[in-house]
Amino acid sequence: MSLVIRLLLPSLLLAAVAAAASADKNGIHWYSGSVDEAFAEARQQQKPVFLYWGAVWCPPCNQLKATLFRNPAFIRKTRLFVPLYLDGDTEAAQKLGERFGVLGYPTLILFTPEGEEITRLPGGMSMERYPEVLDLALARVKPVARLLEEILDQGKKPRDQELHLLAWYAWDQDGGKALGKRELTDVLKVLEALTPDTLAKEKSRFNARYLAALAARQAPPTEGEKADAVRRLQRLLADTGSWRDNLGFLVYDLDVLIPRITTPDSPERGKLMNAWGNVLMRLQQDASLGAARRLLLYSGRLRQLKAVGQDIPETLKAEIRAAVRAARQQARGGHERIAVSYAAYGVLEASGQLALAERLINEEMQAGSNNQYWMLVLADLAEESGNEEEALRWYAKAWESARGEATRIQWGSYYIRQLTQERPDDDERIMAVSKALFAELAKQKAPFHGRNRRALERVFKALNAWGQVSSPAELIELKRAFIDVCLPFGKDAMERCEAIMKAS
Repeated sequence: MSLVIRLLLPSLLLAAVAAAASADKNGIHWYSGSVDEAFAEARQQQKPVFLYWGAVWCPPCNQLKATLFRNPAFIRKTRLFVPLYLDGDTEAAQKLGERFGVLGYPTLILFTPEGEEITRLPGGMSMERYPEVLDLALARVKPVARLLEEILDQGKKPRDQELHLLAWYAWDQDGGKALGKRELTDVLKVLEALTPDTLAKEKSRFNARYLAALAARQAPPTEGEKADAVRRLQRLLADTGSWRDNLGFLVYDLDVLIPRITTPDSPERGKLMNAWGNVLMRLQQDASLGAARRLLLYSGRLRQLKAVGQDIPETLKAEIRAAVRAARQQARGGHERIAVSYAAYGVLEASGQLALAERLINEEMQAGSNNQYWMLVLADLAEESGNEEEALRWYAKAWESARGEATRIQWGSYYIRQLTQERPDDDERIMAVSKALFAELAKQKAPFHGRNRRALERVFKALNAWGQVSSPAELIELKRAFIDVCLPFGKDAMERCEAIMKAS
């Protein structure tokens, strides 16, 4: 799968969001005013704020629009909050997103009535966990950052409620805000040790998050950490009651973790790999997971096969095709259809059934389902098939068709980066598309914040590499054009623009 798709959805298909800000008398009553008005309303009513940050095109946002935000228990709890939906494509939304420290779609944050962040909710939790976390916000459990300071720095013994809140914190969605200078693996290991055996679900959650952090940590594990991690993983894989709460870890992390903590051809590695595969197959029998999430389990099974060096058997490919057909037939349309279709595309692509993956996306486009996003998927498929010109055509079409301020900048950034990689001699097209993207910025009120800024940094990283090799004069011209767009926005914007242009 290409960098574009990984950047868009790095494993967030298990997250929960809503896709409309209008009040639905049968669902969540989203606040209709501005962000500042919502917080003023929260202070007046002494209610916490529940903030959802998302985008209409985002497949994970559609995934649990069809599940979590239809959950009656969750909906009832939101009546006790001021629920605020902020679409990242609305005017100046990226500046607000930067204010709240959101990094990707979707993000769910709970605030006190006074505006202090309490916690961030991760995707991948069982449905019953979300109302439980809302209850903790209503009970005025201390914010995560303060809890960590008290527990880790002041040595205070955490209460059960506090451990529950920390167990289901979205550690990977706040850019390290709660951790400060602490190492995530150290924090999670301490919290797991402080959790009594009577809180079995919380203990397993800390354990799984620790193992995931160990897999992702830049520094390799020590020999002691490896032996400890093997024991922890063995317990987790044997604990059937913990699987649903740690679904994302079981699908996406073990192909990295197991090779990091075991030696090649060792009995330990073989046993862990086999146990992992058995867990995934047993989870697929859990009908309560829903069609899209059960399809995602095939991603884990495919990762497991690749990790042990096995080819994908034709029987599994046939099983995937049958599961995709069944899931698409059962999808009720709208948000659920988009979520199921994206999960189906993912497993077809991962299993090497590219023609079927492309056919599925074309069918979805003909049905008018999430077209601007599917164009990027088709670009990804064309790129994987080695058809560079077809990929460029889809990148161009995706950008031309994109709607929404931030999405137009992001989609345009993908097109420019692809042009510099695949057609570095096409100076005329690279310059024309870059200048057109800069013109988009001039139409916006706050164009150099959040996702916009990150997209522009990636653009200039690509342009700087391109210009230094083959087109230095053209690069200078593009930087001047960018500065001309930045100047009217004032000193702060110019500082941001200067930093963006230095990306490398």
